[in-house]
Amino acid sequence: MNVVYVRTAFIALMALLLSALTALLLSQSAGASQTGVVQGTVRFEGSAPAPEMLEVTKNREVCGESVQARELVIAGGRVANAVASIEGLEADVGAREYLLSNTGCRFDPPVLAASAGGILIVDNQDDVLHNTHLNFVRGSATRTVGNWALSNKGARITADRPLRRAGEIDVECDAHPWMHATIKIFDHPYFGVTDGSGSFRVTDVPPGTHTLRLWHEVLGEREQQVTVEAGGTATVEFVFSTGDLAANGEGGR
Repeated sequence: MNVVYVRTAFIALMALLLSALTALLLSQSAGASQTGVVQGTVRFEGSAPAPEMLEVTKNREVCGESVQARELVIAGGRVANAVASIEGLEADVGAREYLLSNTGCRFDPPVLAASAGGILIVDNQDDVLHNTHLNFVRGSATRTVGNWALSNKGARITADRPLRRAGEIDVECDAHPWMHATIKIFDHPYFGVTDGSGSFRVTDVPPGTHTLRLWHEVLGEREQQVTVEAGGTATVEFVFSTGDLAANGEGGR
């Protein structure tokens, strides 16, 4: 075969690949510029209650004498573990994986947000038997959708089917009754959970005016309208107070 011909064909092929790659990058950049970001904080006004300590009644040699409840975590006037979500949107997310750990004789994270279609993975980081009991909540009723024993440290289980529908799953460990977590499931990827600084961030939000809903297990719910511009960032703030504790009950398990 003619060497010049081979070299010419190779150069042409590389040029074609470079063109395709450039087109893909431009397409991704254009797609990102067509969406926006919603970021925000969740504040607490007033005197926050002292952290609740839960008595450990089993496996104290591993779990200790007590653990701190995380249903209500407020530090520096900021609220952790609140879930912000855009209402009225749907999107096919695919089989993204979500990890829930048994660690320190607590579930981590205590509040997990996920998309329907995602795959839940549960592991055990403690040198003691845990079980992860998943109850799908519908109104005042619950239905078991999983109950997995993890007998030793390093044990790991991957769900054999995806999270099927939007809603809420209450998570418990039957062996350690103080352990609790919540999984919030959405029909879209437009959600975020506040971190220890009370901050959340929702990316790739379609432009327009949307209803942003905030949920917290103890403090209740809030809603506000947010307008998102293509390529822009909308900043919001939610505020709870001691009155919300009185109205919803000062929780903890």
